[in-house]
Amino acid sequence: MNIQKKPVTNPTAKSPSITTAKLDWGQDGTPISSQFGDIYFSKQNGLAETRYVFLEKNNLSKRLFQLAQTRFSRFCIGETGFGTGLNFLSAWQLRDEIAPECRLHFVSVEKYPLSRDDLIKALSFWPELNIYAERLISDYPALTAGWHHLSFCDHRVELNLFLGNALEGYADYQGAIDAWFLDGFAPAKNPPMWSSALFMELARLSHEGTSFSTFTAASAVREGLKKAGFEVNRTRGFGRKRHMLTGVLPVSAQLRETQLNTRQIAAPWFATNNNRQSDIGNAVVIGGGLAGTSAAVSLARRGWRVVLYECNQQLGNEASGNQQGILYNKLSAEPSINSDFYTAGYLYSQRQFTQFQINHEKFWHACGVLQLGYDAEEERRQARFMAGNPQPSSMVVPVNSQQASEIAGITLTTGGLFFPSGGWATPNVICKQQASHANIELKLGVQIAQIRQDNDAWLLFDDHEQLVASSKVLIIANAHGANQFEATQGLPLKTIRGQTTDIPANPNISLNAVLCGKGYIGPAIAGRHHMGATFNLDCAEEECRTIDHQTNLTQLAELAPSLAADLNLSTLSDRDISGRVGFRCTTPDYLPLVGPVPDRCAFLSDYASLRKNALFRTTVTGTYLPGLYLSVGHGSKGLTSCPLAGELIAAYINQEPFPISTQLTHALNPGRFLIRSLKRNKI
Repeated sequence: MNIQKKPVTNPTAKSPSITTAKLDWGQDGTPISSQFGDIYFSKQNGLAETRYVFLEKNNLSKRLFQLAQTRFSRFCIGETGFGTGLNFLSAWQLRDEIAPECRLHFVSVEKYPLSRDDLIKALSFWPELNIYAERLISDYPALTAGWHHLSFCDHRVELNLFLGNALEGYADYQGAIDAWFLDGFAPAKNPPMWSSALFMELARLSHEGTSFSTFTAASAVREGLKKAGFEVNRTRGFGRKRHMLTGVLPVSAQLRETQLNTRQIAAPWFATNNNRQSDIGNAVVIGGGLAGTSAAVSLARRGWRVVLYECNQQLGNEASGNQQGILYNKLSAEPSINSDFYTAGYLYSQRQFTQFQINHEKFWHACGVLQLGYDAEEERRQARFMAGNPQPSSMVVPVNSQQASEIAGITLTTGGLFFPSGGWATPNVICKQQASHANIELKLGVQIAQIRQDNDAWLLFDDHEQLVASSKVLIIANAHGANQFEATQGLPLKTIRGQTTDIPANPNISLNAVLCGKGYIGPAIAGRHHMGATFNLDCAEEECRTIDHQTNLTQLAELAPSLAADLNLSTLSDRDISGRVGFRCTTPDYLPLVGPVPDRCAFLSDYASLRKNALFRTTVTGTYLPGLYLSVGHGSKGLTSCPLAGELIAAYINQEPFPISTQLTHALNPGRFLIRSLKRNKI
């Protein structure tokens, strides 16, 4: 268990609470929004209307067919108003019929999401969509505010769903949309969904030729879209509706950047368009732990051929080598960027592990996690969090000592917070399964000692100064080893020693959930319990130390006295106790470094004025080393952060919509510490 400083609160961080839709059901079963007094769809012809208004009027059949003739094609649809998901499922079905190899990205927003039960009922009206509806319902996210990244069809269909205000979601988002489905409730009943400000954000996310369609022909909508730069046409509506609107964005990409992309001007150092690759090709990853294999498989699923180098003879041998890793989310009492990121990562990992395990060796155990209120301060922190951040029960629920005892299967003296979808996994098995993708080639036992830039390629040399690889795309994911390379040296990475302890289990008792407090202990594996982990900042000792085993055992005795007694801790001999030492790699703000690598010299030159004026504004965008990316500094939370980090890097490389908000990509950007140091004049 990683003892961390309190995350810095941020007034712009998202509260995880959300209000679900309140539905009435008409006599014919039509779902009606109580908030807006409008129907979601007509039970008689809702699916036909979706196909006419959004699929046909965006010319999707022809566009997808044309894409199907190209290799590694992708198409991105943006939507205002996810509702029941009917539009998403219809687009997914069309993609399967016309271009099954095309990657479909669907980006949507919803302020009042349906509960799972209401979603099941609403989608039951369309039997022909059952196969798609079942997959959506199975992975339907916990209803917490912010962006949720969902993957289907072996990652060939991606859904990025923002729960919250539409303008807030799209104003803090980055991605190129090919077609828009404008499908909020009627403009007279839901004006914010049809505002000029929102249309401007939709134009910012569009490119030359991006289309749109909407069921409404209201004059205010028509004029708002024109003002944002769209060409607007009025055409025949569906059924009894006389008219609807369609159109395209005709302006050039360069003009759109100048006129609309004001968010990049506000933080130009994080604008990274000059670093993106547009063609599927070959990539190299350094590091065979969770970070490296997650990045490798994210690219491999997109058709990239990846060579993964690991200096050890097996994957997941370093910080990812613990036999039992815990997946849960320790939420801060106040809103923070850290909580926003780790919540998104936690929910994504939980869904991915469940999906990925279906056809692979069992490595994920969703037994639930109990974060116990081990002292008065922790109890107050948990109470403050729950009071200020209402949570869906699928995410976390408060429990008293009796309820906690029933969940754990042992006697506990304190209650706490229960994460029902949390659990434990075997990290190195995840590494092996991810690296088993057909597009990944493993190179074990190879130490990459140097990397050099040669025009548009990166050259990799081993510890004998022999050239072993060359690639236009290189991802460094070898934790604190990233500082050994000239292009990335000087990163603010900290190495923190952690020691786990394992002891014999008691065959007469069964711990059914993970217990967390100052330390953690999980259900027994092969007759032994694993617990930990110590947190040593200034220790490089690679062998297990008796004092650290004692620390872990003492923490267990304080966390769960009855379990400690049943495990007979006082009678354990040295032969009973074993463990493992690992070295976590973390950063000063406890967020990983994920994304393109800044050109240090260019940053220091281009933004030198920040030394004297931290509010200095410029239009000079950030210069990054072409094709070079980082995924390091995940600390003890690699199970939570690495899979989503791999998706973020793949989005950078493939010019895809980001799986998280722009604010979070900035918070993870490897150039953030250079900018902070310049603002403080500490370089």
